[in-house]
Amino acid sequence: MFGRRRALIAGLGLIGGSIGIALRRRRWFVEYVDPYVDEAMAVDAEAADARVDAIGAHTDLIIVATPVDVAFDLVRGLPADTFSTTVCSVMEPMRDLADSRGLGSAFIAGHPLAGSERRGLGAANGDLFRGRRWFVDRVVPIVEDVIEDCGAISDRVDAEDHDRAVALTSHLPQILSTALAAHLGESEADARFAGSGLKTFLRLAESDASVWRSIIGANRDHIDRHMDRVIEIVREMLTGDDRPFARAREAMKKL
Repeated sequence: MFGRRRALIAGLGLIGGSIGIALRRRRWFVEYVDPYVDEAMAVDAEAADARVDAIGAHTDLIIVATPVDVAFDLVRGLPADTFSTTVCSVMEPMRDLADSRGLGSAFIAGHPLAGSERRGLGAANGDLFRGRRWFVDRVVPIVEDVIEDCGAISDRVDAEDHDRAVALTSHLPQILSTALAAHLGESEADARFAGSGLKTFLRLAESDASVWRSIIGANRDHIDRHMDRVIEIVREMLTGDDRPFARAREAMKKL
């Protein structure tokens, strides 16, 4: 291990496992903490070299890759003398908590814009982040090295600006997809009338509720504001106003 950089990943699921695979390809020594993944499974998946019982300071970087609610608990106990970063879908609450715990410049709130409706180590892929943006609220060399070694593109953003944006571009789509799927289930819709457009729209509804429950709760204020406006636009369309269609076409040109 002489000369190898060390990372400790808390949570070896889709995101944490994918980071582990990518880093080990670049000769990092990767340890992990996850009560649901045994060491043989992690090693077989090439996502880690060893399992440890708890987060400690004997590493170059701690990467918190758990669901948001678990991440809150872990950030409260992070050592202040070791660089650490989160890779959750929200950044502002993580930054606020880290600052309140005195972690200072050793903590970087982050969010790689990559994922899947699948979950768990079995879905991990070392190329998951290739070419994707990885948002951080501070630029620290060792985190930049992780982003580069995962094949991602570093993008520095204000944590609040990030959460306001993903409420619209990521969290609201998940909510709308899930809500429509739930309503279809309640209404006992005839599957003969389900075309490819509906199935594409509902893909996100297969995502895990335990993951999204805490994301939505942590970013509720930003989501609420966007949701209110979406409902207003729906009501405009129901009255025969076709201006939303024109605005939608213009918006699609920018994506």
